[in-house]
Amino acid sequence: MWSDLKYAFRQLANSAGFSAIAIFTVALGIGVNVTMFGFVRGMVLRPLVRDHNDHLAIVYTGSRSANRDFRFFSYPEFEAIRATRSAFAQTAAVGYSTCILGRPGDLRRGVVGVASDGYFELLHSRPAQGRYFSAAEQRPGAGIPVVVIGAGLWQRWGHPDNLIGSEVSVNGHPCQVIGILPPVGASLAIVGPEAWLPFGMAAQLLGDGTPSDNPLAASNHPFSIFVRLGPGLDLATVPARLGGLARQLNAAPLGDPGAPRDLLVGVPPRFSFHNEGPEDESYLVPFALVAATLALTVLLVASLNLANMLLARGLARRKEIAIRLALGATRGKIVRQLMAESLILAAAGGAVGFFLSRLTGLYFQRLGAQDFAATRFDFTSPQAPDIGDAVMIAVLAVGSALVFGLAPALRATRVDLVDDLKRQPGQPAEGGRWNRFFSSRHCRMMGQIALSFMLLFSAGLFVRGARNAIDRSPGFAQSGQWVLNFDYADPQLQSTAIVRREEALLDRASAIPGVTGAAIAGAVSFDFDADNRRIYPAGSEAAALSAGGRTVVAAPWAVLTTVSRGYFSTLAIPFLQGRDFSAGESERDSGHHVAIIDDTLARALFGAQDPIGRRIALNAGDAGAPGADRQTEIIGIVRSPHEDVFESTAPHRIYMPLGPWSARNVYLHVKIENLAAAPAILDRLRRELTALEPTIPLLRTQPLGDFLDKNPNLLLVQLAGMTFGGAGVVALILAVIGVYGVKAHAVARRTREMGIRIALGARPGEIMALILKQGLQQTAVGLALGLVLAVLAGRVAAKMLYQVNPVDPATLILAALLLGGTVLLACFLPAHKATRVDPAVTLRAD
Repeated sequence: MWSDLKYAFRQLANSAGFSAIAIFTVALGIGVNVTMFGFVRGMVLRPLVRDHNDHLAIVYTGSRSANRDFRFFSYPEFEAIRATRSAFAQTAAVGYSTCILGRPGDLRRGVVGVASDGYFELLHSRPAQGRYFSAAEQRPGAGIPVVVIGAGLWQRWGHPDNLIGSEVSVNGHPCQVIGILPPVGASLAIVGPEAWLPFGMAAQLLGDGTPSDNPLAASNHPFSIFVRLGPGLDLATVPARLGGLARQLNAAPLGDPGAPRDLLVGVPPRFSFHNEGPEDESYLVPFALVAATLALTVLLVASLNLANMLLARGLARRKEIAIRLALGATRGKIVRQLMAESLILAAAGGAVGFFLSRLTGLYFQRLGAQDFAATRFDFTSPQAPDIGDAVMIAVLAVGSALVFGLAPALRATRVDLVDDLKRQPGQPAEGGRWNRFFSSRHCRMMGQIALSFMLLFSAGLFVRGARNAIDRSPGFAQSGQWVLNFDYADPQLQSTAIVRREEALLDRASAIPGVTGAAIAGAVSFDFDADNRRIYPAGSEAAALSAGGRTVVAAPWAVLTTVSRGYFSTLAIPFLQGRDFSAGESERDSGHHVAIIDDTLARALFGAQDPIGRRIALNAGDAGAPGADRQTEIIGIVRSPHEDVFESTAPHRIYMPLGPWSARNVYLHVKIENLAAAPAILDRLRRELTALEPTIPLLRTQPLGDFLDKNPNLLLVQLAGMTFGGAGVVALILAVIGVYGVKAHAVARRTREMGIRIALGARPGEIMALILKQGLQQTAVGLALGLVLAVLAGRVAAKMLYQVNPVDPATLILAALLLGGTVLLACFLPAHKATRVDPAVTLRAD
């Protein structure tokens, strides 16, 4: 075998150009597969935290009502679950809050997590620098101000060497940095909190500092619970042991009166870190299948390409092989030597492909980290390559060697000694126009074109889906819209005082020259903060508390947004019915509660009936929730904004006036029509508002469109579009290489024929037309076959994309023109070379 490898090395070294193209082709195919395999395996098929025994889980509590509502856990519930050892070996609680986070001069709102003792041990996580929390810091109520910073936030701050031991501010509390999280292994989802505080800081972080808002009280439910299942248990067997625990949690004083609940255990979500109930991630399986199919198709195209190249090389060496057979070499030995060449090419291509995949992975990690640095979240990169990636490369390399090497080797050694010894180099073995058109290498070339067309079209659909999500109209004006974020987090401020100060802020902003509109809102679109409430038609809320907790009325969820006067006109959100809030309704709580809802919520609640003047109730099933005792009159219907990049329908929205529904974290919307003067106007606006509120931090000033552009869901869609778009580009490159190789070899084998034709008077245009005509016909056949494959692939891909037609004409035409044009260019170059044949030299060489 060693002698075969040495001979193969010499043969490939003597054909350096062929070897380089072959290795590059294999590298592209394997590189795409390793990249896609790593993406799917690391971010879809397995959790980001290594859990080889599959014992890591999340616990949910769901009501037994028809609505099957879920909520987070209270601290006493967490203690009861942690005390149960029959099902869970380890238990940890996590709470999240949006806080003012940063250093002096660099404050912003960020998501911060509170972790109980044992959380990082549960994940087998080690800090990148420093340490995690001690037992004293984790003790409830300890109040020791320490913080662990996420790797993304550390990167955004420029990787300072002196961060450990320094202080950062969390909601106005100076906290000492004791550790830095690793890029991988400290979060269960792709995105997570930017910083972590110990459980002893829960009261300061998750509450407002008052006794009534103590997050550790039984009436509050701020915690998610993660567990490691006990020995011998899995997700299928552990529910049988939770019946007694569920009865204990339903018993007073832990449970909700009249609303019995069940305990559910599931796999931690991979994309959502803050969820009350199970996330539907069923779309991940078809996504993984599509990604794997496209990647393997790229490898198949590369294999067909190499098969044609090796077949052409074998045909050029037929006389050499015939001589070796005549001298006594066995066919098996020659096949073994040819396969050794294929294995060397595959091994070299695998090594280069792994290098390319690492560069691609690092690029996507850096891109993701940069994009997510502008959000409130910490981005968790996929895990580094391990033994699984090495095995994957080896399997792909050996498999591709067998696919693209064996058939050409067998074909090259199937010779006729008499004919092959007499045949001149480059002389064709097959004759006839039909045989030439449908020769094996041309059939493989047309198969390449078909598969490449399918890949290019599928990639185009993913790119188009990402573009549709980016370019979609959110349902409100973005041009000239700016947002300034203020936070009245001081617990000493009363709600009435906050409303007065916010109204003064709004008046000052409206009076600045150049500001053509201003309004205040308690939330901004496409941001993390979302106050979800269940909405009931008035009079039906009692059904939510009926015996057994069975809800028999429509009670959709809606996002509640507190808004001031002028909000809808400033953002150009059109009214479909009714009116805006009056000045009195916006500035004080008169006892008469009013609301504006969007058209989708109106249809969900009342169908075709007129909703104006109807009454609704919020949170009727939760007596402790804000607004549960209020009945609210609908005074207006507005068009629904579009705030979900994955769904064609937007979440329901309900708007409440600022006065009765005061908000501490507010967003000041200002409209500036003169874009050229916007920087100067914004500078004056910041100075005057800071002078008006010197103790209230101005956290950020940015265009409204940035909240859409930096939405984590949209960033993930963009990364997916770039990944699949890259696969389409690779398919295009492979198709061009394959077509050029086949056509160049076909022209080379017909050099003598071309010389004779030119000697007999054929013009260069006729020679070129002769070759291009066949190329056009074969391209048309390949595109026709590819169209069928593209339509089938499009029907699968379109189900995962935003507003994409599975047979999108524009994408089909663009893919056909792009592929057809490059393929014809690949045909033109050999055809042009054929017109430059010198008949005297050709005939004399024969």
